[in-house]
Amino acid sequence: MLGGGDKVKPYLVEGIGYDFFPDVLDNSLIDTYIKTEDEESFIMSRRLIKEEGLLCGGSCGSAMVAALKSATTLSQNQKCLVILPDGIRNYMTKFPNDDWMISKGFSTE
Repeated sequence: MLGGGDKVKPYLVEGIGYDFFPDVLDNSLIDTYIKTEDEESFIMSRRLIKEEGLLCGGSCGSAMVAALKSATTLSQNQKCLVILPDGIRNYMTKFPNDDWMISKGFSTE
C-alpha cells in the first residue's frame, strides 16, 4: 500500500501506466497529465465502438476520457484534438466482451 491508500494493482488498460517515461518524450510539450481509471477507459472504448463505429483499444478510451475531462476547462474558441493510438485487434476477448468486463467487476454500460 502506498501512503495508506488503496492497494496497488496492475493496470488492465495495456500500453499505458508504466513506471518510466520513454527517452523520446519531451516533457516541455506536456501541459498536464490526466489519470484515468480502467473501468471508465473500457466503457469509453465500448462507447466509441457502439456510437462512432471506431474499433479502438482501451488506451483510446483513456485518451478520450482524459480529453473530455480536459475539454471542460476550454474557452469557447479553443479546440481539443484526440489521437486514438490503438486498434481493437488484440483485445477482442477482453473489454468488448461482457463476460470479461463482469469478471473484472466493471459495468457493461
